[in-house]
Amino acid sequence: MKIISKILFFLKYSFLGLTAGYAILFFVSNSPLQFNWQEVKSAWVFYKDASKKQTQNPIEALSNKIQKKADSNQNNEFSFANAINKAGPSVVSVKAIRQRGIRSARDGVPGDVLVDVYIELGSGVVFSTDGYIVTNYHVIAETDSIMLHFSNGIRKYAKIVGFDKPNDIAVLKVDIETPMVAELGSSSKVRTGDIVMTIGTPFGLFENSVSMGIVSSINHGPLYPKIQTDASMNAGNSGGALIDAQGKIIGISAAKFSLDRNDQIGINFAIPIDVVKEVFNEIVKHGRVVRNWIGLDAGTLKRGGHKLLSPGVDFGIGLFVGGTEPNSPAEESGLQYKDLITHYDGQLITSGEQFRKMFMLTPIGKSVEITYIRNRVSIKTQLNLREKPKS
Repeated sequence: MKIISKILFFLKYSFLGLTAGYAILFFVSNSPLQFNWQEVKSAWVFYKDASKKQTQNPIEALSNKIQKKADSNQNNEFSFANAINKAGPSVVSVKAIRQRGIRSARDGVPGDVLVDVYIELGSGVVFSTDGYIVTNYHVIAETDSIMLHFSNGIRKYAKIVGFDKPNDIAVLKVDIETPMVAELGSSSKVRTGDIVMTIGTPFGLFENSVSMGIVSSINHGPLYPKIQTDASMNAGNSGGALIDAQGKIIGISAAKFSLDRNDQIGINFAIPIDVVKEVFNEIVKHGRVVRNWIGLDAGTLKRGGHKLLSPGVDFGIGLFVGGTEPNSPAEESGLQYKDLITHYDGQLITSGEQFRKMFMLTPIGKSVEITYIRNRVSIKTQLNLREKPKS
């Protein structure tokens, strides 16, 4: 029994000694067993934060997560809401009223008359804060009064400042401030395949209606080019905005081409904004566009047409003459249908846009040498430019 008691006594005090030793090492600096109070504090803070998060309703937490995801997607590349919100306020609805005639009222008392009126529906774009608006000429041609309906609800009669028939552009003016000015882009940067949208008032009913498409082709026509797109342009869209994915105005909606009785062919045209800027500045300054007159209908040849005609020059060079206006400088110079103009004032013609720029920069009244090919024979002649007589 004494031996067992001694063994138990030894074990007891050995355990106490080891415990005391470990306890001392626990508080001694640089000891491998030293207690890290900072870690304990960090663990306690983490525990409190975790406890707070666990008190949130799981359904509420999921709802918040979904909402944050939706908010982050509002500006993603698949939405054009920002572009529409940016350009939309600058687009106005246009109602042009024409009086067709006066006739006696049927079965009315003597002196009673009926006035036949016609309302042309269209759209327009605000170009400046002092009330200048751009639309198509054909929307306001021969009109008696023009009513504009702005995106902020204001209705106002407008007067015609001036117009340019060849480009189908008219400038209107209202006597109020118009802060909803469009941001103008550059049509020179537009590429075939770019995503575009139209904003207008189709059928005079659906204000700020939006349709989307792509640019099908650019620079249709050398002097009065157009942007071709499949974005819908219905009656009432004329004069509205063609915008890019950033909400910048790159064109003014102008025309729809269709051979289908049901009007289903998606070939639509817009006037490039670079051209509109030039016309707008001229009209505001002079009341009209002062430019040279050539009286020429011409365009670039497609590869198939070039191969068929075999004009004797490389593909991509020259403008194909589709016709000339009577008594015009083009007709007087001897140009005819199927001629291919290769040089203008000594410069080789490589595109319709290049020719348009050269022509527009030519001083009024200047005589310019041109070279054209007829039946594979190169011919030089003089083109005596002048301002077009008022019709």
